Amino acid sequence: MTTTTTLDCYGPEIEQVANLVGDFSLRSRPDIGAWYAMQWKALAELLGFSQQLAALAPSARSDNPIGAAQEAGLAAFELSLRDARPGVSDAQGHVQLAALTSLASAGRERGELWRVTADPTTLPMGACYRDGEHPQINQSLRAFYPDTAPGYFGDGWEGPRPRAASACGWQTPLVLHLGTFPWIYSTRLDGAGPGARWVSSTTEPALEGLRAAVSLMDPVINLRQDARQVVAIFENFAKHTAPLLARVPVFQPGRGEAGRLYRQNGFLYVHQGSLHVAGLDGPRGRISAPAYNHILRRFACFFAVRRSTLRDLTAMPGDVQRLTRSSSDPCLRAYAEEVVRAS
Repeated sequence: MTTTTTLDCYGPEIEQVANLVGDFSLRSRPDIGAWYAMQWKALAELLGFSQQLAALAPSARSDNPIGAAQEAGLAAFELSLRDARPGVSDAQGHVQLAALTSLASAGRERGELWRVTADPTTLPMGACYRDGEHPQINQSLRAFYPDTAPGYFGDGWEGPRPRAASACGWQTPLVLHLGTFPWIYSTRLDGAGPGARWVSSTTEPALEGLRAAVSLMDPVINLRQDARQVVAIFENFAKHTAPLLARVPVFQPGRGEAGRLYRQNGFLYVHQGSLHVAGLDGPRGRISAPAYNHILRRFACFFAVRRSTLRDLTAMPGDVQRLTRSSSDPCLRAYAEEVVRAS
């Protein structure tokens, strides 16, 4: 079984996407350490916890290097959140954390963690909160932004709509794209990721959001995710960004103009300038250059882990192999059956 066949079922572009972040073998501890260190380094640079991550490097002696890398990364992110705390009120943070915990648990169970949807009135506190910092505002507010209009991740979502009266006026489903945290809304990809501002003095919904996103780099949780959902969202993202990227030249060493935006190795790059002020403008809104790079990297990481896990499926425990054969993802199920026939 070769690496060029494991992702074919998901479409011709998916292998190329996975290649953006390189390949690794789950049978090689050095491979695992180097690849996951590279991904956490990119996350830390984006979210501003590089210093904390350097101080909390995962133990090289761990029996679970992937879990150790995740534990160290999340601890470093949590430390950075303690220093920030600019974001939401405590009341909103409590509601967000409770909702995210519920949504992530249900998403993992259904194999739909990348994008989670729910009737908000079925979530803790109905996904509503009261702003205690401004008692003069005697009304219940929505804890999240209603994001159901056509955007870069899809053409809108109709359900599940609220079946009960909402105290804060929910009339649409709650939709969050946790796979691309902190850019969790399809229509808000400009500037800093909205999820990074989910910070209060007593709760850390931002930490829960990142935990959900990086859990998809765990081989077993990755296999539980129905990749058809991820492919559909990627295809929509690629479709609506392709004409915007066509206007951006490919960087050629020695011929770059200072401060100009280029494409380099699949990602956006500003020559001798700041990436944070650059972006792409399209009919569905502006995408900041860091947002584009991060979102593309999240897709690439998901499929790189899926590819490595499938390639080394025979080395996985028996319950994991049985999980693939009973998956709702037909591509995963077919590949697992092929492995069984070949063994």
